Amino acid sequence: MTELEILTLQSMNNQSTGAYQIAMAFTIWVAFRASNLTSQQYADNIGAKIAATVFGLGAVFYLNLTYAFYSFNMASTGHRLADLQAGGGEISALAVNYIANTGASTTPPAFSLIPSDPVMIAFELAILAMILVPLWGRKKA
Repeated sequence: MTELEILTLQSMNNQSTGAYQIAMAFTIWVAFRASNLTSQQYADNIGAKIAATVFGLGAVFYLNLTYAFYSFNMASTGHRLADLQAGGGEISALAVNYIANTGASTTPPAFSLIPSDPVMIAFELAILAMILVPLWGRKKA
């Protein structure tokens, strides 16, 4: 595989993951709306609260899954470039910089659902709080 093929594969992976990200942004918005509607109009209905909670948890899970695929795609690109370099293939200075910046090696990356970026962890926790607190938090008197 050449550097151009590796970067083309990364581009295709990022485009498809981006499409999922758009869908997840919409799904998170729907979860916010469901949480808001349920907390205002169905506050006494435990079934509605559970359904909105399950939907919100599912939306955040799939947002996290999309981020995990994005991270894996980026790590895999670094791995492929490092393999190409280790095999004696020619790579550009940009590819060398990419390998260094991602900490890539010839060891294949592992897929993980646990975000390595603390900002993403805080972002997902904030989304969860914005969905769950209106449903299960105390109501104003």
